[in-house]
Amino acid sequence: MGISSEKNLDRGSYVLAILVSMFVIISNAVFIFDLLNQVLPVYFAAVMCMNIVITALLANATYYTSRVRIDELFVSLSFYLFIMITDYIVALIILVLAPTNTLEIISLFLGFGRLFFVAGILTLKWRKTLRWIYKNTMRMIAVSVGILFLQVVAVYALYQLALNIETVVFLINGMIALLLVVLNYEMVLEDHSDNSYAFLFAFSTMLIAQLIVTLTNNSYAIQIQSQLLLGVGLMFFFYHVNRNNFIIPERNQEVLQRQFNLYSMNLKKIIDKKTFQVREINQKFIDELEYAKRIQQSLLPNANTTYRDVRFVSEYFPCERLSGDFYDHYRLDDDNIALYLLDVSGHGLSAALLTMFSNNYLKSNDKNQQLFRGLKPDRTLGYFYEQFNEMNFPDEMHMVIFYATLNLSTKMLTYCSAGLNCSPIRFRKNGRIEYLDKSDGFPICKLGDFITPDYRSERLKLDKGDRLLFYTDGLIDKDKNNTFDLESLIHFVSINNHDTIEVLNEKLVNTINPIKESLNDDITYILMEI
Repeated sequence: MGISSEKNLDRGSYVLAILVSMFVIISNAVFIFDLLNQVLPVYFAAVMCMNIVITALLANATYYTSRVRIDELFVSLSFYLFIMITDYIVALIILVLAPTNTLEIISLFLGFGRLFFVAGILTLKWRKTLRWIYKNTMRMIAVSVGILFLQVVAVYALYQLALNIETVVFLINGMIALLLVVLNYEMVLEDHSDNSYAFLFAFSTMLIAQLIVTLTNNSYAIQIQSQLLLGVGLMFFFYHVNRNNFIIPERNQEVLQRQFNLYSMNLKKIIDKKTFQVREINQKFIDELEYAKRIQQSLLPNANTTYRDVRFVSEYFPCERLSGDFYDHYRLDDDNIALYLLDVSGHGLSAALLTMFSNNYLKSNDKNQQLFRGLKPDRTLGYFYEQFNEMNFPDEMHMVIFYATLNLSTKMLTYCSAGLNCSPIRFRKNGRIEYLDKSDGFPICKLGDFITPDYRSERLKLDKGDRLLFYTDGLIDKDKNNTFDLESLIHFVSINNHDTIEVLNEKLVNTINPIKESLNDDITYILMEI
């Protein structure tokens, strides 16, 4: 509901309250009092019962509002309304037990109730000084009972002193009327909130009701007219407290909930659309990676290759789609072959691109360059180090390489290492174990302006039946890959060394396959048998 609709509803409620008040006063004066002339006390009792119900509803609404808003203003209101209810109940009991000659004392208790209520509202600005009362329900009841007791004592004292009760009632009613004038004056001057207009109208109605009993002779008819107007004011008060503090907030909450639900639905659609787009892009990227993976692996040599009587079996387990490990073996001429194994820092696309660059420079298609450098691994790695430093690779990129050549006739292996931390292992036919660790060169990195490495080749004569294992550190990194450590790898190969090289490789593969999906580092190895 819009602001203009709310204002129209407020105006309509004021007009309705005025019409109801006029109708009640005129109806009573014209025919109801004449009709009920003999039973006006009963009519008065019914009106008081109605006001007790209205006041109880208002007290409950203000108390509940104080709990919702955590505001002492409304709990203070409920406290003073409760005092007025107790006076109403006492007056009603007196009327029921003694309907004749008790109008003065009934008017006295009704006056006390209204006086405490109006005076209490005027002192709400200083309600924090009475906080000790409002913080506990039982304490409020006890104080109310105490006030009622003092009122009973005061009434008893008035009768004992033989004072004129009518005069006392007039003074009390006059005091209430003056307080209501002050209250309405303050309501006009203060900044109006949601409830201020309703309060002003309600208290104006109460003021009219109070003026009726103050300025006219006390009678059942006058009390009934006053109480009915007071009831209209209290009902109007209750209507606006309930509407502005419960109905409208609940309605606004429903509107906000609908808006939130609509926003959530739209947000879900947007998220679903964006998620679909991200999935499409992600799938495209995965497809590109798969394609790059096929390109990278197409550059690898056949897993089973034989050069005369020298046999190679190799395996490759990337921890991601693209690997930072790479290897190759190829002919340099009819009598010599070369092999290398490298490990680039990191994984993924950047590492894979660097392996392809390395393959291009290490395995030159120029026969003269192949013979010039390939037969001398130290020259090959020195040239590669120079070429690497001429490229604009990031400074943090580096790699380690093991490069070797083998003469197929003499079985002389010439090798050189550029920082590979996994020395190849020679398993001799007689069971002896040797490491190819005589060469320990400098890694390939972007330090050409500061360091010129001195790569030196080492030579090793191989015998018939020898097996060599070339591998990267992923094979023996038990922490990352949970496969082997160096000792368990040597033991595994040694106890299976009587098998053919194909069977030995199959056993290695069967050990790695169960955990290959959880690898945290690439695994690459080459088995060579003389």
